[in-house]
Amino acid sequence: MKKREKTAFIFMCIIFLLSGCASRSSETGTALESWGSFTAEQTYSYDNKYYVIQEVEENPNGGGQNISVCIYETETDTLVYMFCPARARDFWGICWENDTYNIWTQSADIGIYCYKYEDMQWQRDESAQRPEYIISKYDK
Repeated sequence: MKKREKTAFIFMCIIFLLSGCASRSSETGTALESWGSFTAEQTYSYDNKYYVIQEVEENPNGGGQNISVCIYETETDTLVYMFCPARARDFWGICWENDTYNIWTQSADIGIYCYKYEDMQWQRDESAQRPEYIISKYDK
């Protein structure tokens, strides 16, 4: 198992344990806790050109751990870009837009943000409007 896969696996286990993972009652029956459209697992762009893995990294300035979103080219498994959107303990996953390479992140403390793809880079776009099909963990 590669180092990034181990790190992603450990992160998913920690999130799994911290999130309770037990079934919860709802008005319509029993449902597992939902992350909405977001995931902590490896996920692919709409055309499978890229995939994303979340990694937990120690904050070099102290203060705990951060999430690194690592974007790879699927065909070559080459890391093409990386960004750190939030602290690990508050992070609730990522998702791709259905028809672009834009990535959305979900964090309990800072909210939901778009990382817009342009010229082989993903930059935070605070003016982006979340598409209706992207569902937050916190949407009712």
